[in-house]
Amino acid sequence: MRPSPSTRAALLATAISAAAIAVTATPAVAAEPNDSCTYADGTVCLHVSKWFNGATMEYTVPLGTECVTTPVGFLGWLNLTDHTLRVFSGTGCTGVSYLVPTGDLHNVQSPLRSFKVV
Repeated sequence: MRPSPSTRAALLATAISAAAIAVTATPAVAAEPNDSCTYADGTVCLHVSKWFNGATMEYTVPLGTECVTTPVGFLGWLNLTDHTLRVFSGTGCTGVSYLVPTGDLHNVQSPLRSFKVV
């Protein structure tokens, strides 16, 4: 059954509103490397070491929709946000990429340099 014209108009208005919010969302603030992450809900912790020790970079929601290039490469992550991310080997969200679902704890062999919400 097809929705009525008024229902279609309401659905379209909701979709346009959601798209406008997504486009204008605040971008993630660049995190400088430090020695620890809070591991709080709503954060992404990026580890410079694949062993999850040493320098880290923490980003908190809202992450926005833009590509985030990190100040240094990272080899591990813990995604404690409600967002699926894509991490990239190059700056500006270029190169080899990996999908990072919510709750993902993972490491890789080669440094990654950027990420974005998908």
